[in-house]
Amino acid sequence: MSKKKKIILLGASGSIGLSTIKLIRSKKDYFDLIGISVHSNVKFLSEIVKEFNVKYVAISNLESSKDFKSKATIFYGKQGLIDLSSINCDLVVSGISGVSGLLPALNAIRSGSNLAIANKEPLVVAGKIFVSEAKKHNVKILPVDSEHSSIFQCFNESQRSNISHITLTASGGPFLNLGRKDLTNIKPIDAIKHPTWRMGKKISVDSATMVNKALEIIEAGVLFNLTSKEIDVLIHPQSIIHGLVHYKDGSTLANLSNPDMISPLAVALAYPERLNLKIKPLSLGQISNLTFFKPDLKKFPALKFGWQALRSGGAYPVIFNAANEVAVEYFLNNLISFNNIIDLIDNSLSVINFHVPKNVEDSLEIDRITRLKVMEYIKGL
Repeated sequence: MSKKKKIILLGASGSIGLSTIKLIRSKKDYFDLIGISVHSNVKFLSEIVKEFNVKYVAISNLESSKDFKSKATIFYGKQGLIDLSSINCDLVVSGISGVSGLLPALNAIRSGSNLAIANKEPLVVAGKIFVSEAKKHNVKILPVDSEHSSIFQCFNESQRSNISHITLTASGGPFLNLGRKDLTNIKPIDAIKHPTWRMGKKISVDSATMVNKALEIIEAGVLFNLTSKEIDVLIHPQSIIHGLVHYKDGSTLANLSNPDMISPLAVALAYPERLNLKIKPLSLGQISNLTFFKPDLKKFPALKFGWQALRSGGAYPVIFNAANEVAVEYFLNNLISFNNIIDLIDNSLSVINFHVPKNVEDSLEIDRITRLKVMEYIKGL
């Protein structure tokens, strides 16, 4: 790289944020971390600001911000995240979990920065708007999810007419070998124990319900302009092959790597170049056995919501995402059962109706009302 890339990291203390910092720390000659955000972990924030001489910070939790002192420029609250994403840089890494990361990520695009997006929710809730704004401002949306990064690396846009479909793989989560009835008494501590990936609590629960994969179906449709019929899902417990692109001539391109977020992060941060990383190389000889099978849609009905969201469009993806976020929060607080998560999503998609959102404000209002309705429904359980 001819010059250091200026990086702003949204959600520095989350799992994606920590992996991003680890990568930047190992490649300080390539990257300059000029801005970061945290929700409330100001102790961690102070350490990172000092280590990297960060110039701009945002603290979304106003109460926590009182304990932070620094020479860096400080932005506060939800608006602070938007202000931080407006700073001129080469790349904004969006790692804020949930729909709260939508506006800062969109603002990064509108400010002319490339966006490395790790959180699925913005593209699920307002995908068409993100793609349209990226084209308008001539910036790239670079996927960080291992599955979408894999598709991104194998998807030859100039050969789009010759691509048949893609396949996203899924580990199956911690309950792959349990029956639907066995899931009744699952506790949060069980749901967050992912067999192959180290992730935050919310996304770990999403993986256990397969909502995570349903969201990825929607995201893939947005990023690569695919229909529901052009996206397949296979269970692959080893999590070595993350995505496949199938061409009409019978050939298939697959991306393989060990289950480590550093690799897809490196692809996004260094794009269009590649980094020489000191990470454990993939050894197929040691693995020896890779297995694949179709998902059980009766056990994991959430997948059907993902395909339906692509077919229906409109408010459907917004309702799906909002209902899930509320349900997962209540589950993690031991207020509803594991199986209640899917039941609440299904109920919300069946009874909540909205007009087609015309802009981000419409989508966020649908999100807000859906959350209120889901919370009301939970009270009646």
